[in-house]
Amino acid sequence: MDHDEVKQWSEQYDANYDPDLKEIEETLTTALGEQHYITQEQLEKVMQWKLNAQRGRRDRYIEWMSEVPAAFVQRISQAAFLVNDPKLQLETLTSIPGIGPATATVVLAFHDPMNYAIGDRYIVAALFGEDRALRFSDYPRLLTELHDRNPGEFDLRTVEKAYYQQYRETHDVGRW
Repeated sequence: MDHDEVKQWSEQYDANYDPDLKEIEETLTTALGEQHYITQEQLEKVMQWKLNAQRGRRDRYIEWMSEVPAAFVQRISQAAFLVNDPKLQLETLTSIPGIGPATATVVLAFHDPMNYAIGDRYIVAALFGEDRALRFSDYPRLLTELHDRNPGEFDLRTVEKAYYQQYRETHDVGRW
């Protein structure tokens, strides 16, 4: 995609973005960028955002996450934000019960949208042509691929939104 296509597709993503989910992202992006950790309450919001259309699964994962002390969630996220290794960051965040690799990418993208993007089966398919879930080893490749495809001036979250939206439209998947 060139500059105009990334802009067009990411704007289309934003135009279709559920306002409640957009508010969660905006609020958490501001908070996480300032505090450099995530609270248990904020992580619940991430899980609501990620699993919005899968309420049973979402509620079960939130329950699992809520069973650990709030300090555990905060310290694990602090540790994850200290390193600059996406695979290690995912492995660290997924030590929190109920958090899988895709949800961990949401935490990272909300913390630093300039350098991180959200990864799931649809973006794996869009970038790598493989219909499967995100693996730990995919995330560094995904970030590199998005960085390489960035025509300039965009944060990785914006580039990811463009490719995600294009894939959604082409394959009629991933509706909110």
